[in-house]
Amino acid sequence: MSLFLQPSYWFTMQPPEVNGALGTIVFIIFLLIFVLGIVGRIVTDRRGGDRLAKKMGGKISTLFVTMGLAGIILFFFSFESVQLFGARFWYPLWVIATLVWAFFVLRFIKHDVPLMRKMALQHQTRDQYLPGRKK
Repeated sequence: MSLFLQPSYWFTMQPPEVNGALGTIVFIIFLLIFVLGIVGRIVTDRRGGDRLAKKMGGKISTLFVTMGLAGIILFFFSFESVQLFGARFWYPLWVIATLVWAFFVLRFIKHDVPLMRKMALQHQTRDQYLPGRKK
């Protein structure tokens, strides 16, 4: 465990061994994230929800597809023992990038979407008093 916490373990150019059971689990996780992103995109596009629900689903599925594909590419470089692109330090960077992106998506969902819904409701109540188009 102490080797796992050493900076020399993470900042080496030697790629990790991903041939065993742990490598298979990591690959399945990356593949599952990628597939969930694709399925989420399909469901979001075909679902008859409102505009903001589609936007939220699109942001989440884009996160999953992008980070799943990046993880699969990272795993491929580690599997093929490519010195720089398969190095260990890319895995924590991948996790950090995923968490930062997920934070911004959650902030959009929790902060921006209710504000947009409130603005749309205000526009709708205001527009009911404006004359419509002639038919």
